[in-house]
Amino acid sequence: MGVATQDTGHFNALVGRWEYPLREYWVDKYVDEIKNSFIPFLYTEEKTDRAYESITELVGTPEFTKWEGEYTAGNEKEGNSKIWTPFIWQSAMKYDRFLLDNATESVLKTRQEKFAYAAARVKEACAAGLFTYADQTSFSVNGENLNWTLTADGLPLASNAHTSANYSGTQDNLLALELSEENLETACQAMFEFKDENGNGANMAPDTLLVPLSLRKKALEIVGSTGKVDTGDNNVNIYDGSLQVAVWKHYGKQVGKTGLPWCVIDSKQAKMATKWFNRLPGSDDYELKSFKDDNTETWTMAALMWFTAGMYDWRGYCFSIPA
Repeated sequence: MGVATQDTGHFNALVGRWEYPLREYWVDKYVDEIKNSFIPFLYTEEKTDRAYESITELVGTPEFTKWEGEYTAGNEKEGNSKIWTPFIWQSAMKYDRFLLDNATESVLKTRQEKFAYAAARVKEACAAGLFTYADQTSFSVNGENLNWTLTADGLPLASNAHTSANYSGTQDNLLALELSEENLETACQAMFEFKDENGNGANMAPDTLLVPLSLRKKALEIVGSTGKVDTGDNNVNIYDGSLQVAVWKHYGKQVGKTGLPWCVIDSKQAKMATKWFNRLPGSDDYELKSFKDDNTETWTMAALMWFTAGMYDWRGYCFSIPA
């Protein structure tokens, strides 16, 4: 004769008690951690429902000439191109019945907070990796190799030999200089000389100096002082008011190098060329899932992010990456 048992529903009650508050706490902490993200500042954010996105250099922009009775049109065509494939990131937290029954609210919230921060930080690590490893063909985040530094010409974002399908020369946006007032001017002058994809002047106007935390003081001294820094010739500082300093805590030196990187940016041109594609539907860039297993009496909250990023053009940047 079988023994009759009765389900008290205690496990279901525990999940019901904790699911909503812990879910909301995750969202609050994720939003709080990501609110100072540099992604909106450095990237154009777009939605995509495609399995991949392509970046293509368009060449053939027309020149304006005197009217001679008819229009002369440029012959637009595709130049270099590259494919971006969105990458899916996932993680989850699993709670068994006894943990849900015994743990205090403070303990559970602390675990959720770390879970949410991990999601925000991997996203920022992906964004910062393109800048920290701008001269490399790829970089690694949590053990995953990402080739998002490659631009349409197949070279890293920062290179001494950038090419274009409609311009015979090569171009250089990679220095190896320590940050100083003189070297900052060298980078700015290099940007002034950039050519567009057809060999015409690209008209870059550097307006931002991007630095890691370790260069914060130096950058602010160079740009923010009313006179020149560390010199008796304390005349007017031309960078005061013409450049803004952006300090990014996730931006830093490459593994194996001792020099600190920095970057001069034409923010308008750079943001046009720098894309962040989120493939998730809706307004959020994450999904939260909830799974309950009655057999093992465990409850799982999972989070998913699905995005890719990269640059189709390099001209909005001049990097300096000392060895």
